[in-house]
Amino acid sequence: MTTPPAQPARRHTVPLLILGWVAARVLMVVLYAADDFVGRSLAWGDLALYEFWAQQIRDTGAMPDGVTWMYPPLAAPVLLLADALPGSFGSGFVLLVLAADLAVLALLLRAVVREGGHRTGAWAWVVLVPLLGLIAWARLDLLPVAAAAGALLLAAARPVLAGVLAALGTAVKAWPVVLGLLFLRERRWLAGAVGAGLLLALVLTLLLDDAWGFVANLSGRGIQVESVLALPWTLQQALGGTVDGDFVNGTYEVLEPGTEVLAVVAPLLMVTAVGAGLWSSRHRAPALRWYVAVTALLATSPLLSTQFVLWLVGGAAVAAVLPGRDGDLARRTLPLVGVVVLLSHLTFPLQWGGLVGDGQLAAWTLLTRNVLLLALAGRLLVTARGGAAHPAPEALGQPQRGTGSPDSSAASR
Repeated sequence: MTTPPAQPARRHTVPLLILGWVAARVLMVVLYAADDFVGRSLAWGDLALYEFWAQQIRDTGAMPDGVTWMYPPLAAPVLLLADALPGSFGSGFVLLVLAADLAVLALLLRAVVREGGHRTGAWAWVVLVPLLGLIAWARLDLLPVAAAAGALLLAAARPVLAGVLAALGTAVKAWPVVLGLLFLRERRWLAGAVGAGLLLALVLTLLLDDAWGFVANLSGRGIQVESVLALPWTLQQALGGTVDGDFVNGTYEVLEPGTEVLAVVAPLLMVTAVGAGLWSSRHRAPALRWYVAVTALLATSPLLSTQFVLWLVGGAAVAAVLPGRDGDLARRTLPLVGVVVLLSHLTFPLQWGGLVGDGQLAAWTLLTRNVLLLALAGRLLVTARGGAAHPAPEALGQPQRGTGSPDSSAASR
């Protein structure tokens, strides 16, 4: 694959994007620094839990034993690293996440300057992450989002490294394992992913007691109040009714009749939705397929904490940096993504007290967010079916012809 020469206009974009990245994040810090800002303690709340877990792991050499621990084993070294950095645990953790945030920007800038990518994708990342609020840097999710971005954006130029990044992301939060479905015929990418995954599994199993105990904790989860699946009860609350709910295993779940059955069928809904998204977009670039799949996953998941919206932001930004028609499809959805992100920020932490206290305004905010997320998932599912049978093999993030990619055979049809 011949890398196109960087154009002066694209090079001039780099300092503007870096300046925008800094300014947007400083602005959000200033907003949350206000003494009377209602969302600060909620946004930072999990850091105290993370610190407790880090101390428990360090002292016992075992994974945390509470039911709220639901992370694959690589999350443990991440917390230990944050605890080992100078300063407080919170400052160390935020520093790690900010580094991942900046790494995604660097990957997107590389795509723009060196591979002819569209700068709108980079601007989407600059703006949408801080629009979600400080929770973006106070949770683990941005780390696997960054790994997934690298797994996609480096797939053509550095397939083995891209596969390794996918394995690392999966070892922090399991959902990036879906990336493997996009590269089933890419032997070098798969070699990196499988090799790194097996090595991580072996090392972490030897170093940490009960490294895989999180799997048991994932069972028995109900319907989280913010999830799209809770729409009937959100509407009930928005119209003035009361909704029974309580904190269960660290999340606020709806405890109304019917939720237990819905929680049982929810995994089937997710698999079906993701499968439909991957099938409908099978002739598209991997980055767009990932965006479609992640949106379908979020729209059908029984869990939808605010930080999960970072998966949507990452998927949208990486897809929007694509040149050509696949990128155009993603770029046209960005205004809708921006509204979903903003409403998610309003839902948590800003209106959280009203949401769990039968407040109508908070319920309308959440209802609007979830309807728009459903609309976005449906739009992507439909529009990804049309267009060319296959993007050009030279397209950004698309493996070259002859490497055995799933789409290379489609090009000859």
